[in-house]
Amino acid sequence: MKIFIQPRILEATYIEQLKARFPMIQFVDMVDPSIEVAIVYPHFLNKDNLSVLPKLKWAQSLMVGYNQVDQTSLKQRNIMFTNAKDVYAITIAEDIITKILVINRNVKKYIHQMDEGVWKPHRFEPEIYGSTIGFLGSGSLANAAAIRLKSFGAKMITYRKSDFPNPVFDETYTGEDGLKQLLQQSDYVVITLPLNEYTQKLMNREKFSWMKKDAVLINVGRGEVVDQDALIEALQQGKLRGAGLDVMTPEPLPKESPLWYMDHVYITPHNAPSSPYMMSRLYDLLEDNIARYLSQKPLKNIVTF
Repeated sequence: MKIFIQPRILEATYIEQLKARFPMIQFVDMVDPSIEVAIVYPHFLNKDNLSVLPKLKWAQSLMVGYNQVDQTSLKQRNIMFTNAKDVYAITIAEDIITKILVINRNVKKYIHQMDEGVWKPHRFEPEIYGSTIGFLGSGSLANAAAIRLKSFGAKMITYRKSDFPNPVFDETYTGEDGLKQLLQQSDYVVITLPLNEYTQKLMNREKFSWMKKDAVLINVGRGEVVDQDALIEALQQGKLRGAGLDVMTPEPLPKESPLWYMDHVYITPHNAPSSPYMMSRLYDLLEDNIARYLSQKPLKNIVTF
């Protein structure tokens, strides 16, 4: 059996470990028609590449999002697709908390004051304690963050497509009315949604008008879920207290964007998953899923289109 590993996505040491762990498998970095499994970035799974992989049965993505994947082809050919959502959950959860604290504790202002040697306390620094945190999405990223934020004494609520209850959250909302209720009561709105036809510019001018004026928006999902012009307008007009953004439209964010120059905005360059443990977690997932595939056990992180 052949497994294709897209070049330059795994360190050589991890590839050698996979070869030692599964000597019966031929791991290759060149595409050929006999490949049964592909370990790739989502953009690889386009119509052209899939057309030259007639025997492909399983595609393992090393990312969480899959909006770049040719979902129609995978579904039509009954190709299993798995992502790496659990690999990034811990780090992104900590990133979400960091963004909230940076805005709450005036971190940007204090850093500027340190550069200038200015001693000036800022008295308005909200607490997470007693607040309501609304998550758009309730997958592994939202779950990991909600579990940690509960220890601050906050209420956790979520908006999702299905009303199937998630015990991590105190309340679950669905539909347009549910989204409005969540936005109206949340002190922090955290976006962890994937990008698809339903979430494209979900957060627009109308949705921002539903939010509290002292609310904070955190986006670690996809930049396109937010109408960025509407976000800039809401921030400039004082309709939001602040925003912590890891994803933007476009990326890289142009230097002329007003978002760079707002004191109440904290930007990171699509780097929320950054961690020295990321590659080892990816390897553990790959090793586990390959072993499951060989023994015909259910794979981890199966995505159903």
